[in-house]
Amino acid sequence: MIRNHSLAMAIAIAAGTSLVGCGALDDDDKKNNTSENAKSFNCVDDNTSGARVICIGSANDLSDSAVQSELIDALANAESGDTLVFPQGRYNLSTTINFEGKNLNGVDVDGLTFRGAGIDKTIFDVSGSSADGFLINNTDNLVFEDFGVYESNNNAIKVTKADGIIMRRVATVWETDFQATNGAYGLYPVETSNVLIEDCYVQGSADAGIYVGQSSNIVVRNSQAIKNVAGIEIENSTNADVYGNTAIGNTGGILVFDLPIGNGKYGSGVRVFDNHVEDNNAPNFANMSDNPGGVHIVPPGTGVIVLSTSDVDIFNNTIKDHQTLAVAVTSFMLPDDGVAASPKTDVGGSVLSYGDIHPYATQFLDGWSPFVRNINVFDNTITNAQNSNDPQGQLIEDIINGYHMFQIMTGQEAENGKGFMPHILYDGIGELLVNTTSPDPDHGGATLLQAMAAGINQVAAGVYTNLVSPGGDAADAPQIPASTFASYTDQDRVCASNNGEGITTAAVYPREVEGAGDFNENGEPVTNVEQGKSNTMNDNSMDCGTITKTPVSAAVVEFGSQRFGCGTDDTTSTFCNL
Repeated sequence: MIRNHSLAMAIAIAAGTSLVGCGALDDDDKKNNTSENAKSFNCVDDNTSGARVICIGSANDLSDSAVQSELIDALANAESGDTLVFPQGRYNLSTTINFEGKNLNGVDVDGLTFRGAGIDKTIFDVSGSSADGFLINNTDNLVFEDFGVYESNNNAIKVTKADGIIMRRVATVWETDFQATNGAYGLYPVETSNVLIEDCYVQGSADAGIYVGQSSNIVVRNSQAIKNVAGIEIENSTNADVYGNTAIGNTGGILVFDLPIGNGKYGSGVRVFDNHVEDNNAPNFANMSDNPGGVHIVPPGTGVIVLSTSDVDIFNNTIKDHQTLAVAVTSFMLPDDGVAASPKTDVGGSVLSYGDIHPYATQFLDGWSPFVRNINVFDNTITNAQNSNDPQGQLIEDIINGYHMFQIMTGQEAENGKGFMPHILYDGIGELLVNTTSPDPDHGGATLLQAMAAGINQVAAGVYTNLVSPGGDAADAPQIPASTFASYTDQDRVCASNNGEGITTAAVYPREVEGAGDFNENGEPVTNVEQGKSNTMNDNSMDCGTITKTPVSAAVVEFGSQRFGCGTDDTTSTFCNL
């Protein structure tokens, strides 16, 4: 198996066109590689196995129009089990290659394979299409291998509502660096299950190079993410392993997010291990998003980010040379403190729906939690040259300035006169609010956020019985799960240990109330920096001592009769041979 730590894949890719190093080819490179990417046809319609092989193009006609029309026609007349074989060369497409799971006769089709001549030998330039490059929906057991999709105006390869996806030796590339006009996602399975992405290359996405969202049973391994906003992102997904990958030159290297999307799909059970995450200091060139937690918030210079999700293990990664943070672990309070707003109570007046109760009432009632729980960051090799730090990020500007002022006051300022952040930063605010008892005696000893949840539940029952189902039973009204705002147990703790000599770990807010000084005159929590605590840069907020954390289980992808995953088909990679 290719090991990215030895950069074997980088060397192999560097031999091909357009993927040399991390940037565009110069004129000499283009001349030298012309023959490598010249159009050629080498396909035989071999149907002896029972499954059809469909050759796209012909020895007599490899024009862009012929390849495009034959590809569209092959999908229109597809049968289950078809393999579509693409010729070598770079082909300009003027439309999305779209398949909705049925052929022209209305017959359901699955088991399709899309195969090129090589990751750098078959290239579809889809800049002529105003939408996605490939859009495949409502079909199972898909294989994409050995080709590239370049310059999409939206997403390169998007797959939805599929069970069983293999993306192997596939490239998605935008050749212009750091442009908001680049397409959003490279490899983009969403609302799927049993997803294997391996030995792939993604460059230039204005959102995430590899993104798997609202999905389950995921393995992303031995791939390269270069110069995207987010290199690799697992979002609102369960049972995922991200290992053996290289993320270099992105805004943020690897992201594990759980966003308030309101469709019942929320994440947990993710392992991020044995990855090389380096120099992800690119500017954030993402477009703004309606979601406060979109990747436009990612601070440039961040290695790994965990946002409002649970049950994540981050271990045995090399995380180096990030100007802002090596690892950030934060609740959704950071992008939007509206998650702790007081609910409205005027049912039938200002409150006409669940969404009117509270900015996130619909999502809370749907089961989303804004907090991080059971996160363990351990046994990583983290190195940052402290005097080269230059923390960035509009979202965390106040935090950056707070640390800098503290460093000036305590004589810890960096040699270059700039502030620096702890290597591993935890916001702590969610845990503080969940663990803090409400001072209002009417709340009966509930914590601040349990009291807020009780208020939302009460109003939700009123909305249900007065507006949704007049005269109905209040017991049928949606209610926030008790676990959403439950106090933290030992297993819920955010922990960090053994991540390198001199590595600092700290929380922005104290994990628990220690006294009146934890709140200002308005009853708002006060940061550790504002309290002037001497250990602000390296506190014990993530020191879990003797707590034994339950490891996150390995992810397994099932594809027909095949099974993939660390310890399943891969028994040689680190941590996979146990």
